[in-house]
Amino acid sequence: MIGIDIVDLTDPLLKPRSQREISFISHPNDRCPKGTDDETHYWLLWAAKEAIFKAERSDQAFSPKEIEVHYVEAIDDRLHYRGKWLNEINGYSILKKDNIISVAATANIAAVKWKTFMLNTSNQSQELRDSFQREMGPGYQVLSDVAGLPTVRHNGTTTPASVSHHHHLGIVAWMES
Repeated sequence: MIGIDIVDLTDPLLKPRSQREISFISHPNDRCPKGTDDETHYWLLWAAKEAIFKAERSDQAFSPKEIEVHYVEAIDDRLHYRGKWLNEINGYSILKKDNIISVAATANIAAVKWKTFMLNTSNQSQELRDSFQREMGPGYQVLSDVAGLPTVRHNGTTTPASVSHHHHLGIVAWMES
């Protein structure tokens, strides 16, 4: 499965984070990119850990200290990381200049595509689907399977997806065949 998370660093409801808060979520093997301030460091770790947790689809409780995140390299605008909880997971984080962190994680990260959207209405779910279709073109649709899990259909082929929205942001990640 695909795990995703999104964080808006300008969200007025986010509490300031320091080394103390980082220690509450850190695994001894965690490694974050050099030069990140405490706030960015915390949210890069948190978002990657949450994406890894979601990708695993386990019935265990979310415990960020048990999830290992090791940022290994920057590729274009993406920060590549490796994670470990129940299995080895690879992921990418994007820290955009508009203070948005978006993260995707899965066993086969090279096949994953994702888009982030600004949302302005109270019906964020529908707005996200509409924005995705406008951005990607008429051959793409965000749907649900019989179990209610998100999928993306592209030119008749349906693949697993992950969808999230909160505050004024939305994200869709899917497997591209």
